[in-house]
Amino acid sequence: MEAIVEILLEWGLTGLLIAAFTESFISPVLPDLLLIPLALANPQNAIYYGLATTVVSVLGGVIGYMLGLKIGLPAARKFIPDRYIDKIYGTVKENALWAVFLASLSPIPYKFVSITAGALKINMPLFFAISFLGRGKRFLLEGVLIYYFGPQAVAMFNQHKDDLMIISLIVIAGIGLIAYVMKKSKKAKPMVNEL
Repeated sequence: MEAIVEILLEWGLTGLLIAAFTESFISPVLPDLLLIPLALANPQNAIYYGLATTVVSVLGGVIGYMLGLKIGLPAARKFIPDRYIDKIYGTVKENALWAVFLASLSPIPYKFVSITAGALKINMPLFFAISFLGRGKRFLLEGVLIYYFGPQAVAMFNQHKDDLMIISLIVIAGIGLIAYVMKKSKKAKPMVNEL
């Protein structure tokens, strides 16, 4: 994989865009491995690199989503009994948008997110909007930090990445819990018959 990263780095922005696009459905190369060195080499273009990586990554998600539509659920049915498929499908689909957001900003390869979203037939425009927010938080934030702070941003990120991930997960879990409680309380309110 290091050889692939070296070749893509030699190609500059084109290599970065290829990595961002293909990582959305097949490639094991994380775009960060190219984005950070390219942004450090050209800090004046760091925000542009982050934005381009975000957009191209989400566009590559179209192919992952389509793969999920074609092979996702049929493939799962070969390994999982039908009585469990419906339970899994219902549970995951109910919380799918949160899962997409969390996974799209984490170091989990985006291909798993896009293919799973297609397999679960998540609303496509909503999937891409949430993916854009999650991928933007990841790649655009890297570009902005490198633009303003240069190499210190990378050192700061490496030093505090676990703290940032934990804080992000706590905030998102808190928002999710509040939304869940509000949803349940609306369902629990008895309907009053008007006379």
